[in-house]
Amino acid sequence: MSRIRDNDYLCVSAMLRGKEARMILADMFARMADAEDAQAAAKMAEDYGYTGLDLSTPQALDAGLSKMRADVYRDLAGILPQASLLDLFRLKYDYHNAKVLVKNASRLELPEGVLSEEGRLTVEEIKALFADETASGILKDAMTEASQTLAKTENPQLADFGLDLAYFREMRECAAELGGASDGYIRLLIDCANLNSYVRSVRMGKSADFLKFALVDGGSLDADALLSRWPDQDVSDLYAGGPLEAAAKFAGEAMGGWKITPFELACDNALTDYLRKTRYVPFGADAVVSYLASLDTEIMDLRMVLSGKICGIPGEAIKERLRDVNV
Repeated sequence: MSRIRDNDYLCVSAMLRGKEARMILADMFARMADAEDAQAAAKMAEDYGYTGLDLSTPQALDAGLSKMRADVYRDLAGILPQASLLDLFRLKYDYHNAKVLVKNASRLELPEGVLSEEGRLTVEEIKALFADETASGILKDAMTEASQTLAKTENPQLADFGLDLAYFREMRECAAELGGASDGYIRLLIDCANLNSYVRSVRMGKSADFLKFALVDGGSLDADALLSRWPDQDVSDLYAGGPLEAAAKFAGEAMGGWKITPFELACDNALTDYLRKTRYVPFGADAVVSYLASLDTEIMDLRMVLSGKICGIPGEAIKERLRDVNV
């Protein structure tokens, strides 16, 4: 990043570094998981700004947490020098909504809460885009192609893969504009997605052609290198010495029939570890990326804890699924 651009971010990054320092720590999440009930756990979260959460159902809780994140995005949109920084995190909700609309094109109404308000486009805007036969652009073209794929193959996974390709294309465009930590973060996201596709394809007994369609270019590891190992259940050497080294070992266990949760946790923790290094950069766009990613992890873990308490899941079982946070 240039010095001028870093200076543009001086005030907002200082504010977010302060917020990041006051996020929920790992030991607090453990205490919440061991709390007597969901109400007691939610009371602990109030000290970190999570007030007024509806604990009546996991769905109501999720809606409340999603609204809080959407409010953060809205507030930051008015003060960030570059909208692309927010797009890095809002894009996935646009593509979530696109997948829902493609799969439910014949339904006049969707259940409340299925579509997210956390994307770049409002729910009404993306519905209008989906219905507009004259519109174009990466997202619209991907929705059209996904609809055609679904109609032709009746395979929703293949339709999703096409939308995923468009999603990462837009992510790479954001990274090219921003530079800095965002480029490496997106490469790692793609590496995680590709390794995840490999693991799930093996577990589901899919073909090499299925995997080839699912893999995305733009990661640190060339997608062809992973495809060339199909259907080897040990690809750990491809990731040796890199951020996904631990995840690749759990990947082998998952492909061998063990639970997939440790693998998914290891991927998420690799992303957290990568962003933790950016905390040594006090100002600039990297500080914003670090905060937004940390916020995602915090909300994910809070949802895990409170939903678990609502459903009566034992504390130890909840803690096993928690991501690495601000330790």
